[in-house]
This record gives sequence, structure tokens and C-alpha cells, in this order.
Amino acid sequence: MTEGPGAGDSPGDAPGDSGDAPPLPAPAIGTHRLLGNGTSTALVRPDGEIDWWCAPAFDSPPLLWSLLDPHGAAARWVGARYAGGDDRPAGPTTRTVVRCGGRRVTCWDGLLADGERTVLVRLARCDHDDLEVEHELSVGGFDQAWGTWSGGRAELASCSLAVTGLTDASADGRHLAGRVCAPRGRWAALTVGVGAALDATADDLAERLVQAERELEASLGGARLPRHHPERAADALTVLSACTYRPTGAVIASPTTSLPEAPGHGRQFDYRYTWLRDASLAVSVAALLGHRRTTQAYLGFVEGVMGGVRVPATPLTDIRGGTVPEEREIDGVRGWGGSRPVRVGNGARDQVQYDALGMLVEGVSVHVQTGGALHPSTWSMVQDVADDLAADDDPTAPSNGIWELRQPAPLVSGDLGRWLALDRAVWIARMRHPLRRRRHWKRARDAARARVVAALGDDGGLPQSYGEEPRRADASALMAALFGMVRGEQARRLVDVTIGELEAGPHLYRYEPGGDDGFSGREATFVPMSWWAVAALAAVGRVDDARARADELCAVLPRLLSEEFDAENATSLGNVPLVWSHIAAARALYILDAAALRRRYGRVGLTLWRAGRYLRLRRSG
Repeated sequence: MTEGPGAGDSPGDAPGDSGDAPPLPAPAIGTHRLLGNGTSTALVRPDGEIDWWCAPAFDSPPLLWSLLDPHGAAARWVGARYAGGDDRPAGPTTRTVVRCGGRRVTCWDGLLADGERTVLVRLARCDHDDLEVEHELSVGGFDQAWGTWSGGRAELASCSLAVTGLTDASADGRHLAGRVCAPRGRWAALTVGVGAALDATADDLAERLVQAERELEASLGGARLPRHHPERAADALTVLSACTYRPTGAVIASPTTSLPEAPGHGRQFDYRYTWLRDASLAVSVAALLGHRRTTQAYLGFVEGVMGGVRVPATPLTDIRGGTVPEEREIDGVRGWGGSRPVRVGNGARDQVQYDALGMLVEGVSVHVQTGGALHPSTWSMVQDVADDLAADDDPTAPSNGIWELRQPAPLVSGDLGRWLALDRAVWIARMRHPLRRRRHWKRARDAARARVVAALGDDGGLPQSYGEEPRRADASALMAALFGMVRGEQARRLVDVTIGELEAGPHLYRYEPGGDDGFSGREATFVPMSWWAVAALAAVGRVDDARARADELCAVLPRLLSEEFDAENATSLGNVPLVWSHIAAARALYILDAAALRRRYGRVGLTLWRAGRYLRLRRSG
């Protein structure tokens, strides 16, 4: 049982929430835009409603959460409907145009960091008439008591809030309502400060939002974006920045919890934590695109987490490097589209995932390849991981794997992760200590590869687990071709078979849907794997096929990428944004660039291109 609003005060008991009333539609997941300031995140709908906001930190109890329940806490312009807006999916600010009270209103939302305080800023302007719009705000609930308003302030168990900018404000229980007014062509400002009110004029706040936008543009201006669909790589960097907890450098998987992978079933999880796998991949992509500071910050975070532990005891931590809370269910919340349970915490905290170690050492190797310094602490971490994997006396023991299966199995992806970690550790060792041999690493690496190759079927495909009959296709098999474990015709057959068995148009399931994986419901295609298919095709020289698939994905996927995509109904599902989805897109487009150059100029031309990138990245610092 969770600490909630109490009997008779749950979201399900809200006025108008009769069990006989038709259910309100769930908000479209793929139409949101993300606000982030390095400690807090919020989601904005096309009609300007803010339906998700966790503050003062990513993993704090949500202050706004109508995303998961139509009667949940929200910040909304009363009577607004979408009329237009910018298409940037993430950043410190976003602009929306709505029709409200017969007026065309431009809304400019932002999350500002004011010292240690987070402030939600809502600016509004009407260019053809005086501005007068109504705004309604409710906070709290979910897994804490609802906030009650007194003089523009609300006290919650997790924090206190202070609101400025409302005219004729009135409180009706949990709702704070009032008008926002300004002369024609001038901004009006509403602020919600976590901890204390922000005393600033609308013009001052507009200037601060402009400055935040300029800083974002400056960071993107130094990026080395791919030639094909560069906007997707830029999106990846903005999402990565918004989902990086600046005090520690931790990268969260997603800022949301409990958006369903299969609506109406139990596939809802809390992703507001940092996964070793996802964050390591994010760091490698940041390095490839010229954002080495993100790489260095995250590596420092991981080294701090490992602190004396040779191999991480858990595949995920909270944003401070601590233990992720136990998984529990939240009562009294409908869930998106009625999908329950709604969860906080995550049961994967006690799992074993060897693929995560492979991604970690891969991230270090890419950091070094792009001109990053290999600090002694980072090298020590790589050695510890490789030594432990090489000393493992039961390398095919059951694990939970890349998909965090609740029932452990002798997964092939475990050996793919072992091989990747050991192979990249050998490469890094050659760079740092070329005369020192690492025979035990090489033996363990070669043994892992031999086990995987022996598991290849007559058609060239790989099973999900060793010894399973019949073979179950698994998209993680693409790792073997993506990272160079298998090459040539062997890699091409593996890629063709895996994509052929799991594709749905340009999309890819992570494994055949509808089977027994411990949960009910048929999940949708998995967005990161759809991009892995692009990368794998490019890696085996199928450049035209890879480009065509990338074009199809960009045509149908929204700019803010979620975890899954229902290919049959063209709708986003799962937590949003998923950092892994964005970085998989960016890396696939980078690999596509490299493959196109190799086809045109040969291996020598590709080597020269990479050398040029290395020098530019070194100079850019």
C-alpha cells in the first residue's frame, strides 16, 4: 500500500469521474514536447497543457500527472485548442499557439534553473487583441497528498510551491484558478517556483528564455551531425541534454513512468533511473557527435558508482548513484488509457545484464577513438570489468539480459555483451599499454565468440537462448554484426534473417510478439531496434536499403521518440522520450554516413574521413 491522497480523495473520485461516464481519451504520447533544465523535466501537449512534471528532481514524485489520468494534476489554459507551434521536440523552452477564448494566443513555456531552485515559466501573448486567458493549476496527488492552495502557495510532502502572475486568483480545494492578462503584443507571465516564488517581470523572463535557447543553439552549433537526416541527431543531443542530471552526470532512460507498451495490460514500468546500458550507448553517441563533455561527465558518474566494486552489482542506479527503490504499485491512478498497474521503482535493480558491461566498455572505446582522454580511473574500471568477465567460470549461466526478462535464461545476448566488453578492452589496452599482453582477455573473448558462432542456425539466424527449440528470433542478435563479432557473408545472413523474422514495415520487434515473456498483452515494435536494423544494414554494406529504411522511419515517427511504436495504428507507446530511441537513431545515421563514404571512396577514404573527424573533435575539446 502506498502513501496516497487517502480514501475519498483519490484521482478516481474526482468530480465528474463517474464509473458510468464514458472514459476520457488518453493524450497522444507522440505529440508531446519535452522541457528540461538539467534537474527537472516536464511534458507539454499540443494544446499547451503540461501533463507531466517531476520536480525538484527527475525521480521526485510527479507534481503534474494528467498524462496518466485525465483527473490528475495539471497546468492548463482553460478552453485552449491547438493552432500551431514549433517542431523542436525537446529543450529548455517550447512555443505553442492556441485558440483560447476567441483569441489566438502564443504560449512560451520553459523550465529555468534559478540557483538550486526550479521554476516553471508560462508566458502568453496575444498580438491582435489584449490578452485575457484563464489558467487552472492543481498539484500533488499520485503518491502523496494533493496540494491545497493558500495565497498562491501549496505545501506538499516532497516540496513547496509558489505561484506568481495570476489575476483574481481563487482556490477551490486542489485547484488554483485565475486570469493571465497583458496589453496587446506584450507578454504576461505565470511562474510556478519549487521552494520559493521567482520575482521577475515578464520581459525579464522572456530574456532568460531567449538566453536558454541561445545556449542550446550554441551547443548544437558545435556538433558534428550526420549528413542524412541531421535533425534526428540534433534531436538526440537535445533529449540527451534534457535527460542528464547535471549535479552527477547521470543519464536517465526516460523522464516518465508507466506509459504502456501494450495498452490495457501490465507492461508499465518506471524509467526515471540511469541504466548502465542506455547511458553508455548515449555517451558513445555524444562522443561521435562531438559532445565529449557529456561523455566525461557520465564516465565520472559510473566510476563513482563502481568505487571499489569490480563489476557493478546492479544494471541501474538512481540519479545520485544510489539504489533504485523497490518496485511498487500506485493505487488510485487510472493509468494511460486505463493501463494498470502504475508503478514506481524498478524490479530490474536486482538483475544481471552482461550486455550492459559490453556497452560500457564500448562507450569508453568510442570516447578514446574520438579524442577523449583515458584517465587512470577509467582504465582501471575497464580492467576490472575485463578481468571479472575473463575469470567467470560459468559464462553461460542464466541472466536477465538486454530485455530484462523476469525469468533468467542462458541468453545469447549475454555472450554478445561479454565479447563486446572484452574485445574493446583488448583494443583499449593496445592503445594504453601496447607491450603488455592480455591473453586471458583474448581467450575469454574468443570463447564467447565461438559459443555464439556455434549457435548460428542453418539459415544464419541466432536464437534468444542457448539450446532452445524451436529457435526464437531476437533483435539483440544484430549486435554481432553491428559491433564486428561476425563479418562478411555470415554477418549479412544474420542481419537478413533477423530483420526478416521481426520486421513490420521499417519497424522491428525486439522478439516475436505474443509469446510468453512473463507479461500479458502483445507489445508493439521497439523503436531502438528499428534503428539498429538501419545501422546493421549499413554495417554490412547494404547502404541503399539502410537509407530507404531510415527515410521510412523518419517519415512516420514523431520527432520525440518513445520506447515503442504501434506500426499497425501508427501511434507511439511506452515511456517518452526514451533516450535509447534517440541515440539509436543518431548512431544509425552516423554509421550510414560512414558506410556511404566507404562505398564511394573505399576503405582508405573512410579512414581519412575518420582521421579528419578525430582531429576536429580533438581541437573542439
